[in-house]
Amino acid sequence: MTAAVRDALLIYNPTAGRRRHRGLLGALVAALGAGGWRAEPAATAAPGDATRLAAAAAAGGADAVFVYAGDGTVREAAAGLLGGEVPLGILPGGTANVLAHALGLPPRPLAAARAHARSERRPFDVGRCGATPFLMMASAGLDAAVVAHLEPALKTRLGRTGIVLQGFRELWRYPYPPIALTADGRALPPATLAAVCNIPHYGGRFAIAPAARWDDRRLDLVAFRGTGPRATLAFALALATGRHLARDDVAATVVEEVVLDAPPGACLQVDGDPCAEPFPVTVRLAAERLPVLVPVIDR
Repeated sequence: MTAAVRDALLIYNPTAGRRRHRGLLGALVAALGAGGWRAEPAATAAPGDATRLAAAAAAGGADAVFVYAGDGTVREAAAGLLGGEVPLGILPGGTANVLAHALGLPPRPLAAARAHARSERRPFDVGRCGATPFLMMASAGLDAAVVAHLEPALKTRLGRTGIVLQGFRELWRYPYPPIALTADGRALPPATLAAVCNIPHYGGRFAIAPAARWDDRRLDLVAFRGTGPRATLAFALALATGRHLARDDVAATVVEEVVLDAPPGACLQVDGDPCAEPFPVTVRLAAERLPVLVPVIDR
């Protein structure tokens, strides 16, 4: 018996991943088609387009919404599907593709498209930083300042290298303002970087919150209390080698809700994009969950 063909929208960002989408879009549509997904491509042209396109596809009866783009566009599309029954499928097409890695997808978009021939729906926890939804993390500190001041053209042209270059620029001028933390109603020592995580990974393959899970209805708070370039570089090295949680200036805890507060000029980011929510801001899980498509792994 022939399997039923399922209708899907394929949202793609023409500027993501240093414009690597060129020449690949048709192959992705064909690969999804071979797996039973009849995908109609739709390009984004401005912020918010992915949310609008995803919501319209769900309202129009689509069986799934796929996103071939970076983590920021994936987050936008998720906002348009949150709380509904239409699942989100990811084809890694950005700079870091952290979420695709967390879901166990192949790192190359064509391989991910083929993997979706055998994928299953799973409920995914979604965080809220104030009113802004996020899938991976919300954070305040140096990393948010890097995101806030990063020129889009630099990221498009150089990818991760551009982000690293911006990080070194910020490292020497960042003032390390204290971030006040209240976790589940309990005041914690202030931090200079606070990351509220829904998945283990951060900035690529670095496991900043190794025990975090995207389906456990909890968040993981990692707080760094060091100041100055030397302490920050030491923390970054420890993170890269998986030893950061053993540092005296790092603390981690599992939470349901965190309130972040910081002086004027401090920055927030969600999933690698600047977040305009004002301080103090409450970070918690949304009541709704997001259906996602996860590859079936043969055991």
